[in-house]
Amino acid sequence: MAIAVIPGFGAAAGLPSSIGAVTVYQDRAVVTRAASSELAAGEHELVLDKLPATLQENSLQVSAKSTGQATLLDVKVRDAYQADTPNDRLRQLEEQMRKLEARQAALDDEAAVLDNQRELVLMMQRGATEPSKDGARLTLDELKAIQALSADSLAGALAGLRKVAEQKAALEREVLALQMQLGQVRGELGRRTKTVTLRVNMARPGKLDLAVSYAVAGARWTPSYDARLRPADRNVYLGYFGVIRQNTGEDWNNVKLTLSTARPSQGGGAPQLRPWFIDVAAPPAPPPALAAPAPAPIAAAAEMQAKRAPRARAMEDAGAPVPEPVAEAIDVSTAQIQNAATSASFQIQNPATLLSDNTSQRVAIATARLPATLQYQSTPGLREAAYLTAQASNNTDFPFLAGPLNTFLDDAFVASSAMKAVMPGEKLELALGADDAISIKRQLVNRYTESTGFSGSGKRVTYEYKITVKNNKATKEQLSFKERLPISRNEKIVVKLISPADRDIKREEDGKLVWDWELEPGKSRETVLKFSVDYPGDIDVAGL
Repeated sequence: MAIAVIPGFGAAAGLPSSIGAVTVYQDRAVVTRAASSELAAGEHELVLDKLPATLQENSLQVSAKSTGQATLLDVKVRDAYQADTPNDRLRQLEEQMRKLEARQAALDDEAAVLDNQRELVLMMQRGATEPSKDGARLTLDELKAIQALSADSLAGALAGLRKVAEQKAALEREVLALQMQLGQVRGELGRRTKTVTLRVNMARPGKLDLAVSYAVAGARWTPSYDARLRPADRNVYLGYFGVIRQNTGEDWNNVKLTLSTARPSQGGGAPQLRPWFIDVAAPPAPPPALAAPAPAPIAAAAEMQAKRAPRARAMEDAGAPVPEPVAEAIDVSTAQIQNAATSASFQIQNPATLLSDNTSQRVAIATARLPATLQYQSTPGLREAAYLTAQASNNTDFPFLAGPLNTFLDDAFVASSAMKAVMPGEKLELALGADDAISIKRQLVNRYTESTGFSGSGKRVTYEYKITVKNNKATKEQLSFKERLPISRNEKIVVKLISPADRDIKREEDGKLVWDWELEPGKSRETVLKFSVDYPGDIDVAGL
């Protein structure tokens, strides 16, 4: 509860507040706290204390509603240092650590007592077997009795020591695990916090409702996807998730969560171009002359002092102090920035709780059913396998950001890959892994070299490959596979495609050839790739 400040009296008490909403960006979060209080007429100081040390002061915003015609006079932010830990969860962990340390001390004490008992038994045994010079020697029965008594005591002490050692080992594992958890929660915050003080004036008594928002570092979210293909209905069921981590120094309990694709760190405008100057290159600097041998340290110091002395004496005569060396500004290497083309906010429907321990938490953003066109793709020259791909359109209003993708075929996990950024209405392609039901074989049938020309001065190398594909599925499927032709970088080297004909393939850049086939169920198809390379016999060709 806020207390009215009367001149000459004490300062205001802390005003209780709670986090109601959080917007998480890819490099920070904006937290909104709410607080309310019944205030009398006059001027008041309202203090929000134990705020996170990562609070960015220039991001602080305050809004208020009041039934007493309130006026916000000013807002101050300052650092504060707590005698105790400001984070409740961190305080609980530290209390657990103190209890574990107390248990360790108790086990150390128990081990010391048992070890003392063991030493006492050993002393008794030595005293019984080594009597003094004037003492009578113990009888055999007495020795047996002492041995039986000491054996029971010694066995109990040793068993107790073993049990204590086991308990200490288990306790050390607990301490190590708790220390790691403490390190994650503490981060670099320590016990430093921020305090926000608001000065308001109430024209008349009434209720004041405050909303204070601020940006904090140590929070981020990344997109993640689960794509499940149902071949029976040719649909891709896409799950869109946000993976959130936060280590801001305060827990978010039962808050309204929003994920934003905006990037505040990249600014709001395009970077400015600087002039691009060109000029005649300066001639290289002449090589340095051979340096004279360095004088001895004492001689060098004397020589430097001799050079400085006349100037110093002149300045002393003029009454001016000897100037200090002037520091020059260094060049700063600036980073290149890029502006995001789109921005969207995803409001999570259910309240969320995220602890400040940097653990990941996944929340659902959207689900979508995307009608898909299925196609197999292959590069048999690199791997004799056909990979299933699903081509679909983003028919939602959500921009799909780039992120990791887990792919399932029905209920079987088949691949981990990555999704590129896809805006609403754009095409997307999902890689669904290799399918053994489409077999593809590539075989080198022939490779031979022959002489060409009237005099046999030329050379020709001919390659011939046979590619066979079989559809072992019960459905008709589409297959697109690629091969490549050698690319000549010299006009004397001529590459000629012999088979197949150009009407049966598509040519792409860099010598790529593409076959688009429709495969009937249970049927096979084959093709022959044949090409020749002609070149003069007096040159050596690399790459063949």
